[in-house]
Amino acid sequence: MQTNETWDDLKKRARWDRIFGALAVLVMFLLLMISGISSCSKKSKEKEDAAPANVSETLPASYIITNPTEETVDHSKAIFLSPSTQEDNVYACDNTITEEAAMWMITRQLKDMLEIDGYEVYLCGEDDNVMQKVELGNSLECGAYVAIHSNSGGESGEGKGTEIFYNSNIAGSLALAEYIYNHVATLTPTDDRGVKDQTQRDLYEINNNQTACCLLEVEFHDDMTTSRWILDHTRELAAAIRDGILDYLNNPASVSNYADNAGNHSESETLPPFSGDGDH
Repeated sequence: MQTNETWDDLKKRARWDRIFGALAVLVMFLLLMISGISSCSKKSKEKEDAAPANVSETLPASYIITNPTEETVDHSKAIFLSPSTQEDNVYACDNTITEEAAMWMITRQLKDMLEIDGYEVYLCGEDDNVMQKVELGNSLECGAYVAIHSNSGGESGEGKGTEIFYNSNIAGSLALAEYIYNHVATLTPTDDRGVKDQTQRDLYEINNNQTACCLLEVEFHDDMTTSRWILDHTRELAAAIRDGILDYLNNPASVSNYADNAGNHSESETLPPFSGDGDH
């Protein structure tokens, strides 16, 4: 079939074909871009929807780490030891030895014994006053708070024997005191003075405590014989206190079973006057 298209017509048609082809490519490119943008936007939205507003809302509680405090730790089987920090009380048998030094000797041995038995032990600071000791002890909430002192009889100098004080307003204090007293009183060489509540002596460490607590006076350091006895028996005293503490922690019940040689004085009896230095 004969065509009437001229060369010019052919060139025009070819030019339009190229234009239409280019437009088609451009349209396809634009469609692809729009499709890609839409897909990215959709994925981004899905990711945003999947992301938690707060990480802690999706993690188990055991994985959420805040600032841990002592309140989260169970110290009910731990022991807080508060040896005397009275550096001015000297021993009659050796004026180079102070109550503080002697009680820390006992307490360090006691701490080692308790830790060997698997117990957690806390100590007061060597320079702590009674307020600081009690504040630390109350914050730890240990199962037993034990203050360890040696005694003095004041001007008479006639005091002898072990005695222990407890807080009658705190559950467990009496049992803790009696368990320790029974062991220590059996060990000491003199007649002992009994288990007494805080009303019989105004002791800050006992009156202001919040956990089962007691204050032990192992013997009298202003007597030549008993002060020597204390220094010669620091390990035995540590072991006796340890045994009493463990009796309490393993069976925190009331005992009321004083040692045979315990002289449990009543309030009406006349006792040697105290120097008032037993709770500094």
